[in-house]
Amino acid sequence: MPYYSFIILCYNNNQLTKQAIETLINSFEDTYVDQGIEIIVVDNGSVDSTEEVVKNIILSNTKQKIEIVYVELMENMGYPVGINIGLSHCRGEIIGVLNNDLIFPNNWLNGLVQVLKTDETIGVAAPYLSYAYGVQRTDVRFNSIDEINAFSKEFISKNKEKVTYITRVIGACMIIKRQVLEEVGGNDFFFGIGHFDDDDWCLRIRIAGYKIAVVGSSFVYHMGSKTFKIVKENINHFVSINRSKFYRKWKLNKDKNINGVYIDREEYIKKNPYVRSRDYIPSNYIKYQIYEHTDLDKKGNKILFAADWENGYSKWKEKLEEAIKNYEYDRMLLWIPSNYFNFYNVVNFIKMNLCKLDSNNIKNIIYVEENIKHMNILGFINEFDGVIKIEEDFVNKYIVYLADKLRKKIYL
Repeated sequence: MPYYSFIILCYNNNQLTKQAIETLINSFEDTYVDQGIEIIVVDNGSVDSTEEVVKNIILSNTKQKIEIVYVELMENMGYPVGINIGLSHCRGEIIGVLNNDLIFPNNWLNGLVQVLKTDETIGVAAPYLSYAYGVQRTDVRFNSIDEINAFSKEFISKNKEKVTYITRVIGACMIIKRQVLEEVGGNDFFFGIGHFDDDDWCLRIRIAGYKIAVVGSSFVYHMGSKTFKIVKENINHFVSINRSKFYRKWKLNKDKNINGVYIDREEYIKKNPYVRSRDYIPSNYIKYQIYEHTDLDKKGNKILFAADWENGYSKWKEKLEEAIKNYEYDRMLLWIPSNYFNFYNVVNFIKMNLCKLDSNNIKNIIYVEENIKHMNILGFINEFDGVIKIEEDFVNKYIVYLADKLRKKIYL
């Protein structure tokens, strides 16, 4: 059984993935290798030669106590879900969540592990990074691993006693205790392709009573947003809509940040205790027992329509119009949870623009704003006969993924 688990999520950029895996392996001291290490590479629907590159690394790996596991997803499920799928494969007590655009110098792990082991109140430890936001950022650029190692050695020597406690760290490189994941769970899939999922995760970890530390005795070279730069969507749009989801979910009006401490989030943490039934998010929904959730009448054909409602790139409007005109159903439930979306704006838009269609199906639409607890979502989906699939919609992708696991009909 490995003591250390490392997740590397990748989407194309196979040479970056190769570099990340190889420098990660080379950075491990024998002390860590002897305890057992697994590296879980989650391929988030790559269309380049990522699979071949990773499998060649697996074949050439000669270190028996380092196991490399390749997990292939058939399509890009977005960052939060990709990480969750990686977490569901982890067996270690210390878990690293890593981007594929990282280069790991010597001794980067030592300080992080030491902090986690010596202070039980610290749940997450993170290094300083070449590219980051706020406290973690060193803003340096190098052209070789030798230069990176030289800078890292000097940086650690100067900052080895420095530990800074902040409200959140970026998700590019986080080292987490297993007990934290068992208490808090993984990422919230409602953040779709990504952005603000790490804010949400860190806030739940803080509410659960753990501290988040940036450790001066650790530096990792981060190139920054390499995966997001190659996806065609407008990233500024996703940052904007996910910021709105985050503020709405946590009922935050302001978000003042002073040296990595978010004042309004810290006030929320002081006033609100951790509630597992509300705040825990499974990294693997499938292992949870299925419970019926609502009092929906069992008679007739019921289908679920769930979308990233404020995502301008989602095709939900076109799909809903198609469903109203052409699908056969007794009831179609539009799930618009008010924790994430402006329920009334979405419903008003639909009624003004789509429900003028000449179709008997209009009267069979049900609008639901209920904020179903994440541990009950699988049971909720199980109440339906089928789920409608929507193109360019990462929230819908995961709902469809779960429905398929439950062997529900998928309306294409």
